[in-house]
Amino acid sequence: MVQKQRSISVSLISYLYSKKAAKEKAFAERNYWNDRDMNYCHDSFGYKIKLNGARLLVKRTCKPSQMHLLSNRSEQFLAEWLQFSPATIVQIDSRIELDKLKMWANQCRGLGMIVFLRLSQKGKLYKNYHQLNKLNSLIKRWFDFLAALILLIILSPLLIALALSIRIYFKKPILQTQWCVGKQGKLFCIYNFDGNLTKIHLDSLIKLPQLFNVLKGDMSFIGRFPWSLAEVTKISPSEQHCLSFMPGITASMTDKR
Repeated sequence: MVQKQRSISVSLISYLYSKKAAKEKAFAERNYWNDRDMNYCHDSFGYKIKLNGARLLVKRTCKPSQMHLLSNRSEQFLAEWLQFSPATIVQIDSRIELDKLKMWANQCRGLGMIVFLRLSQKGKLYKNYHQLNKLNSLIKRWFDFLAALILLIILSPLLIALALSIRIYFKKPILQTQWCVGKQGKLFCIYNFDGNLTKIHLDSLIKLPQLFNVLKGDMSFIGRFPWSLAEVTKISPSEQHCLSFMPGITASMTDKR
């Protein structure tokens, strides 16, 4: 009986997967364009797409024969195309234009996909798999989580008061978000209060919402400066090793850049 139920479950999963694959193929065929129908100049660039299991690799290419149908399509088209993708992790070439990087990041975020920035080969990120380092990282993560949680509870009246002040007096969105590059190139949205708080001399409190980033595991209390997506696309290969480390909330609050 149990074996029969398992067989039915496997058949159902296979059926659903085949239906999804058929829909994705039909979607691609409806929106297919031929390289010969496009006029490319020497500085024309597009996407080269590769699906490796649950990981979607998005590379920059200037060869028309390698360009995916997404290369010259709208953001709405990308959103619809990603819905058919079985990928849960997307790795994007850092050489792609900044506005398109943000477009991909925004759409992937909306679908719950994890996005990483793929850096140049010269700047391969350093990974240390030593067991002691894993234990230290785990302890540090738990400390960050508990400390951020406690501080958010203690500071909740202040956070609510600041949020209401921004909303009532300045009539602005409470939080400002910006794409930053975290550990191992993972993209995340960093949180800050609206910059109008500087008008009432509360500059030091603008970055308090970054406690939520610490709680989520995108940042630590102590670490490197949280570079924005725009800044990381311009750093030299010799600086890329810094991305192997977690960005820190203290560095964000003290750095004057």
